[in-house]
Amino acid sequence: MQLSVEQLLTDDKHWQQLCNRLQTVSSLSAIVLTARQMGLCLARAIVEQQLQERAAAFTKCSTCLTCSTRLVSKGLVKRKMLTLVGQVQWRRRVERCPHRCLGTQQAPFDTVLDIQAYQQSSTELMRLGCLLAVFLPFDIAAQLLVQLTGVDVSDATIWNWVRRWTTSYETVTVATSAFSR
Repeated sequence: MQLSVEQLLTDDKHWQQLCNRLQTVSSLSAIVLTARQMGLCLARAIVEQQLQERAAAFTKCSTCLTCSTRLVSKGLVKRKMLTLVGQVQWRRRVERCPHRCLGTQQAPFDTVLDIQAYQQSSTELMRLGCLLAVFLPFDIAAQLLVQLTGVDVSDATIWNWVRRWTTSYETVTVATSAFSR
């Protein structure tokens, strides 16, 4: 049994719009660009499905660093992040000390994914934006990032990414040069 393209993501309105557009466009360029958008849509669905499955299977019980009590689950909390395939969303377990000790709320699965609290953009997206900014002005780097990935960020966002990576690089360089003396 062969599946039609429309049947891949039946619940996604954006996917259905792209399928309709694919049927109506006529130029090769329009077909390629629409198919690329469909590929990103499919990639986003795959990433979200993987994150959802892994978050549901992940069970780590931590203890409070202040009072050594076992943390309790606050349930599954939504998380979203801008990535190379667009905005992805998933739900992961958040834990907190039952005695409400300060600073004990955590999402252990975020640590597994190597993402920080309140991080809004994925590392691979920030790296690409910074790489473009090495060779181009920030506003052109932002425009090129949209053309390459379909992800729209401002030139100020790219500037902040570069500043963040430069600061962390300088910190590492200063720390390693202090030890090499």
